[in-house]
Amino acid sequence: MAESVEEVPDVGAKAKKTVKVMTWTPPMSACMMRCLAGIAAKGVKTDKGFKEIHITQAAKALTKLVGYEVTTTQVTNHLRKWKIRYQRIEKLRVLSGALWDDDKKMILLDEQHYLGHTQDTPKDAEFLNTPLVNFEYMEACFADKLATGKFAMGSNEPLGKPVEVECPENTIDLEGQDTSGEGFVGGQANFQSGVQGVGTTTPSPPSSSNKKRKRTSVLCEEDKIQVNNMSDALRHVAVAINNTCHTETHPDLYQAVMDLTGCDMDQKLAVLDYLTEHKGQGLNFVKMEAEVRQAAFKRIIAKNPDLV
Repeated sequence: MAESVEEVPDVGAKAKKTVKVMTWTPPMSACMMRCLAGIAAKGVKTDKGFKEIHITQAAKALTKLVGYEVTTTQVTNHLRKWKIRYQRIEKLRVLSGALWDDDKKMILLDEQHYLGHTQDTPKDAEFLNTPLVNFEYMEACFADKLATGKFAMGSNEPLGKPVEVECPENTIDLEGQDTSGEGFVGGQANFQSGVQGVGTTTPSPPSSSNKKRKRTSVLCEEDKIQVNNMSDALRHVAVAINNTCHTETHPDLYQAVMDLTGCDMDQKLAVLDYLTEHKGQGLNFVKMEAEVRQAAFKRIIAKNPDLV
């Protein structure tokens, strides 16, 4: 807590003011983060962070809470510490083998992985396998989830001009074309148009009419074949990506399944495939006691009769 003491040694001498360093408590930090998160939720935060007026609002809320003046400098410095904390959390969330509990706001690591990681970086222990304090407020304040308008264009800026190609028999109207991109990924796109890129700098002449002017452009047959071939190739790539799954499992999962008694090999292999696909359940399976693991095995078989 900040305290100020005025000392007046002699008449006519200037007052000497001593200010002690303020100690931030968890309720004070929560008050500051909650206030700024509410401001960020309104969409008024800029790309560079909060404006001075927003910092002032947080300082006033803290002053009201603690009963003495909190400056904007103190709020700015403390906010910088929370931003660094959020950046560390985001790096830990993408660790290999890490799971995220969105209900409890926790980064989960299995015991072996946790011990190995914290032995190398002991400072990360406070962020792992424990609920993260004020995480929702940090995410609202620091995560880049709001539109910044960085790539916005004015309504009068030219986007390009049609390319004239000599294939009149294939001329089409671009007004009704789907621009969502779904047809392209699905391999159903049939592009018959060519538009010059945004690089053009020639402004379009002003129009005296408000009526929308249609733009038409075409591709020759050879160009259409090449574009459709690209569409097929991208569709195959998309399918391959969708069929890819993360198969990293606990190193002891195989032995934990194979050590079970009273189960035939087909059942063991089926459950092993199931736990490999469901990584979270596989980690819990390894941590179970022998009797509990046996019961969990039977439960998986019962709930998934199609496995065997």
